[in-house]
Amino acid sequence: MDDAEMTHRVIQAPGPPAVNDLTTFLRKRVIEDLKMLASVNSPVITPGQHLLSAGGGTTALVPLGRFRAHLNAINIILDKYDAALSQFIRAKQMGWDHSNTQVAVIAYMDVIKLHALEYAAHPDYKQSWRP
Repeated sequence: MDDAEMTHRVIQAPGPPAVNDLTTFLRKRVIEDLKMLASVNSPVITPGQHLLSAGGGTTALVPLGRFRAHLNAINIILDKYDAALSQFIRAKQMGWDHSNTQVAVIAYMDVIKLHALEYAAHPDYKQSWRP
């Protein structure tokens, strides 16, 4: 969905923000990755560095703590997007100036699209989400 379409959907929203397809997709991927991290039992090479199999005989050194922090940051961004969208809808319903919250919603959506690119190879990823 492009910015104009997203803005139109936000403006037309009648009630509390409904999570759109992209945010639902990204939340699911983050949850899957966090579950995978919780089950990791890999050798520690150096403090904070774990050797993980990436499939096909490929291995990678991964700083699991930094990866977990990255996933948590994505969750925070998604929560902030939801809050900004709620504020936008509330301001619009009350007839208040909602231009600042509209800008915030669009900015958060740009960041969400960038994070979703990490999962572009996933079968549920839609090419229309590309930034």
